[in-house]
Amino acid sequence: MLNNKVSKAVRLAIAFGAASTAAFSASTMAADEGIEKVERIQVTGSRIKRTDLESASPVLVLSREDLNASGQLSIGNILQQIPAAGAALNTAFNNGGTGATNMDLRNLGAERLLVLVNGKRWVSSLGSTVDLNTIPASSIERIEVVKDGASAIYGSDAIAGVVNIITRKDFEGVEFSVYGGENSKYNDGRQYSADITVGATSDRGGLMFNASHVTQQPIWAGDRDISSNGNSTTTGIGRMRLDSSSISSDLRNDLLSQGYTENNAGETNAGFDIVPNGAGNNVGLDSFRDRDGDVYNYASENYLSTPQERNSFYVQAFYDISDDVRFVSDFMMTNRKSSQLLAAMPLTIGASFGASASKVDIHENNIYNPFGETLYGDAARSGVDGYTPYAAQRRFIEAGNRIYEQNDTTYRAMVGFEGNIGDTSWVWDASYIYGKNSQDELTTGLLNLTRINQALGDNCNATTSCVPLNLFGGAGSITDEMTDFVTFDSVGRSGLELKDYTLNFAGDAFELPAGIVGMAVGFERREETGYDTPDPITATGESSGNQRDATEGGFRLDEAYVELSIPVLETLTISPAIRYSDHSAYGSNSTAKVGVEFRPSDDLLLRGTWAEGYRAPSISNLYAGNADSYPTLTDPCNSVDGATPNLPGCAGVPNGYNQANTQIRKTNVSSPDLQPEESESKTFGVVYNPSYVEGLEFTIDYYDIEVENAINRYGSSRLLDECSTGENSASCDFIDRDSNGNIVDIRDFLQNAGTYNVEGIDFYTAYKFDTQYGNFKTSLDISYVMTNEFDGDDQVGIQFGNGGYPEYKGTFAVDWSMGDFDAHWQTRYVDRLQNNYDVLYGAENYPSMADYIGSYFVHDISVGYAMDAYNTKLSIGVENLFAKEPSKEYENNDFAISTNNFSVTEYDVNMDRFVYVRATVKF
Repeated sequence: MLNNKVSKAVRLAIAFGAASTAAFSASTMAADEGIEKVERIQVTGSRIKRTDLESASPVLVLSREDLNASGQLSIGNILQQIPAAGAALNTAFNNGGTGATNMDLRNLGAERLLVLVNGKRWVSSLGSTVDLNTIPASSIERIEVVKDGASAIYGSDAIAGVVNIITRKDFEGVEFSVYGGENSKYNDGRQYSADITVGATSDRGGLMFNASHVTQQPIWAGDRDISSNGNSTTTGIGRMRLDSSSISSDLRNDLLSQGYTENNAGETNAGFDIVPNGAGNNVGLDSFRDRDGDVYNYASENYLSTPQERNSFYVQAFYDISDDVRFVSDFMMTNRKSSQLLAAMPLTIGASFGASASKVDIHENNIYNPFGETLYGDAARSGVDGYTPYAAQRRFIEAGNRIYEQNDTTYRAMVGFEGNIGDTSWVWDASYIYGKNSQDELTTGLLNLTRINQALGDNCNATTSCVPLNLFGGAGSITDEMTDFVTFDSVGRSGLELKDYTLNFAGDAFELPAGIVGMAVGFERREETGYDTPDPITATGESSGNQRDATEGGFRLDEAYVELSIPVLETLTISPAIRYSDHSAYGSNSTAKVGVEFRPSDDLLLRGTWAEGYRAPSISNLYAGNADSYPTLTDPCNSVDGATPNLPGCAGVPNGYNQANTQIRKTNVSSPDLQPEESESKTFGVVYNPSYVEGLEFTIDYYDIEVENAINRYGSSRLLDECSTGENSASCDFIDRDSNGNIVDIRDFLQNAGTYNVEGIDFYTAYKFDTQYGNFKTSLDISYVMTNEFDGDDQVGIQFGNGGYPEYKGTFAVDWSMGDFDAHWQTRYVDRLQNNYDVLYGAENYPSMADYIGSYFVHDISVGYAMDAYNTKLSIGVENLFAKEPSKEYENNDFAISTNNFSVTEYDVNMDRFVYVRATVKF
């Protein structure tokens, strides 16, 4: 049987670099009994070294050859293309992007996936997600993806699975590689890279150095038809609404006499919607017109794919101090400069746009006020004599586009020792990791509301340090001097520090009739601290953007685990594990896992796992500073027929109260009393490697993951409903109203209450065969999602803006090599998706809306030629060979559910043939 295992392991290690579960050394040694003994390996998902490549957990492995054949420069982009991946942040996120690229598995969120490098934790963000762009692709040997819960083995965050990135080992010589590519039709989206690897080994040690540079240039949304239009109600030259119940009768009559329309005449919220007519600096009423048809196309000013530059350095070394002890260390540093670009800032001031905007009044004596009345932004003054409320919007195009820039540096150093314990089977390792991420954030094109209030005030024209602001003229009415006075650049900084101490032992515990019981035991202490320091103007609420307080906090986590591998029968192995965790913020918890492997024959493996998992609350969950947002909400205490509803939670609200603003201020609040999320996962699978067909493999795995106590916000609508009806009077404690009944703040807190349930089947098959026309390998990887529930709502087959949940995703690939040539073809498939707006409102209400987002096939090809005489490999490839475009969510582009009228997590943003070349020289 051992001989069979050697043969099978060597065959699989050679034939299935993309499907095997670990690297394999094919060396064997003769035992005294004359039986060959298999060298043990460590499979990701277990701490115990073993003799078999397959384990109880389903694992996908991407080899270095797979990474190079993809044509991608970011391992995050590569991982987002595997069928089991869900929607996650990437560089195609312009509005809301940070330059980072995350990985999501099973649609459970990037924060529920653990990322390791060489089996040890990587530096994360304040929200416990890892930017995969911080790990240079040129330093990677392979990537192993464990697709089941592994918290008992590795700790927090491994609810959906684990990504373990293995760097290159035992490298000798010098290797230099360059890469360049661009979209062939639009000549944009250019990408460049250059990297060098130098290594040397001796009988007792080794050293490797890698340096790499990556440049990614932008793609503009306006250069693609699908994303070129996105109309906003905030006009390019401004819009103003005057409450006709509060303005003077002379002004009202003047407006009516000039032909302006009084919207909702006779009702409480009647008023005039007017905009400048482009008459330059005129300040008379005749310089205004009705707003109908006045819209602003913001989309053409945005990035579709954002630019960035990355510089990375990686050094690793080992030295054998003795026959039983080895010193190991590595250091990696990555600097990323990235940016996002949005259209000019919309200035929104007055009573309808929240607390900060309501601070701005327009005085009657301001030299540019054409109305002859003071316009007040404070809705709390409603009913006061002489109060004239207003709401004004103006796209501040004179300030230029908003540019968000990040200068992000991540580094991580590890030092450790590993070795054997005498002549026993036991091995050990001890390590210390120090990691740090820091990010400087610069934002331009923002507006200072305090300065704007001064510029619209009474005495601004008489004050030399103040520049009056003309919001009421047409295009060109705002001068450079005005712009300089009211704009500012925001500078903030955030970061995280990691300290990690580990000690592990593994070996043979004792022997049973069916074989030896393997055992692993270990200890880990992890300390994390983080901070977020926003710009002072942002922190004080004076910015046109949302207010945000500073964040500062940290935690300590001590853990211990035990794992066993128990051969119950010669063909049956059970692998239990348990981990105990003690967290400084919430206390202690434990998780367990059991894996079962049954081998009725050498060709067939039946496997299954049951696992508990957990995710400790992140620094952001526990300690984030309060942050504003302005959701659109309906106040249940609005008056009906002039009377406030007779609801328990509306007692004290003045009779006849009418909600002045549908965008109600909400404060997102962190919660230091949070408990960990908990999960239960089950997998059942079959691995079949028929001995009668050399090079053939089939794998099918069923998974079911349930997450409870998921950390989510309580919900501002829920707080309003529970308070008003009396269902939960405690909800009223989180709602603040002024003396006139207006809601001035809702404090929306985090809680352990959400649930997730994902269920599906993964299928993988590969076949490698040799012919007189070359060596071939084919592979098919399919993910079928049966259930994708969040709080009981199943989302399978539905497109939600930038997050889609297709029922089927898959890849099919053919690899060929012959002599010095090789070629690769891969097609990726995304199943069609129903438009969420069709689900909510029905196509009859949105006739131009697509009922379904069509299925999506993309083909990628590459060809390589090795010039052995020059130690050089040349490759040329095309991503998206047929320039496939995604389907539009909305046919006429007037309206889009997602930012670009398609999801950037499921579909390629290039919409063009991306042609690239790569050259690698090794000395």
